[in-house]
Amino acid sequence: MSKKRKGFDDLIARREELGDVSPPWVTESVEEPHPQELVVQTASTAATATSLPNPDTVPAPYSNEAAGELSEQERADLATCEAALDGLRLAWWAAGKALQTIRDARLYRADYPSFEEYCTDRWDMSRRQADRLIAAWPLAEQLRPIGLATINEGQVRELLPVAERHGQDAAVTVYRTVLEADGVKVTAALLKGAAGVIANSEQFDPVQAAAQIRAYLTGEAKPGAPTDPGEAFTAETERLRAVLTRTVKRPAFLTYARTHPEQARAVVAELRALLDDIEQAATAAEGPE
Repeated sequence: MSKKRKGFDDLIARREELGDVSPPWVTESVEEPHPQELVVQTASTAATATSLPNPDTVPAPYSNEAAGELSEQERADLATCEAALDGLRLAWWAAGKALQTIRDARLYRADYPSFEEYCTDRWDMSRRQADRLIAAWPLAEQLRPIGLATINEGQVRELLPVAERHGQDAAVTVYRTVLEADGVKVTAALLKGAAGVIANSEQFDPVQAAAQIRAYLTGEAKPGAPTDPGEAFTAETERLRAVLTRTVKRPAFLTYARTHPEQARAVVAELRALLDDIEQAATAAEGPE
C-alpha cells in the first residue's frame, strides 16, 4: 500500500478524534419547506433572478371564476406576475445608474463618438431622457429606506427641483412628510403640490418645511400656483381628495356640520356647483353623441 493511501486510511481511522471542519451549510440542519411554500418560493425566485423577468416566465392571461382562497398554482402565478411588475417599477432606477456609469466612464467610446449618439443609436433614447434618468436615480437611492415599496420615477421627478435647490435631504423631508400623513396616498401630483409649498423658500428648515407641507395636506395652505391649467387642476384635486379621504378628519367635519349646519350646507352647495360646472364643461367638450 502506498504512503498516500496509508495516510488517507489513517485519517479515516482517526475521524472521531478530529473536530468537525465541515462548512456551516453542510453541518446545519435545514428544515424542509412546506410543498405550498416551495411552489411559491420557486416561482418567486425564478421571476426575481433578474431585474426584468423574461416575458416567457409570466403566465399567460386566463379567466377564473373561482372564489375564496388561492390555490397553490394561483399563488405561484401571483408571485411571478408581481415579481415582473416589481422589476418594471425598479427598471428606470437601474437604467439611470447604468447610463451614468456608461457616460462617466465613456464605456461607449469603442463604437460611438459621443454619449448622445450611443443613447440614440443603441437604445433609441434622447439625450434629454437619459439625463432625466441619470438625475433621478441618486435621489431614489436616498428614498430607498422609506419608500421602496411605493416610489416610482414620476414621484422622484417631482422632487428633483427641491433636491436641486435645497439638496437631497430636503427632497427626502418632503417625501417622508407626505408618506407619513394619515390617510394620504402618495402620488406624483400630491408630491408636486407639497414641493411647491417650499419651492420659493430661500433657506430650508426641515421642521418648518414639514409643518408647511402638513398644512398643505390638510387644506390650510396652498402651494405656488402652477402655470399650466392641467397641472393646477390635478394638483388641487389631488389635495382635495387627500383632505376629504382622511378618516381622521371626517369626525371633525361631521361635528362641524352638526354645530354649524348653515355654514356646512353653504360649503357643500359651493362644492356641488363647482362639480356641476366641471361636469358640464367636460360634457360639452365631448360633443353630441
